[in-house]
Amino acid sequence: MSAQVTVYGAEGCWKCTNTARALELAGVVHQVVDVDVDAAGLRDELRDRGIRELPYVVVDGGDSWTGLRLDKIVELRQLTLAAAS
Repeated sequence: MSAQVTVYGAEGCWKCTNTARALELAGVVHQVVDVDVDAAGLRDELRDRGIRELPYVVVDGGDSWTGLRLDKIVELRQLTLAAAS
């Protein structure tokens, strides 16, 4: 799978930590962005766009979700395996 996956989260957020860990265990390459540290004003920008829960996961190509969504991570894992075949 060539799509880029970005996890927007915050330090101390257990859902953010577990999402990143589940992606890692699934073999899905991803980037973690701390909304409080890595980008000034990013938290406010996400709120302005209607994002009210972290983590906010964005998959290049259009898919996105908030919260810990193991079903979505399984889908990404399946796409990763299919692309490697």
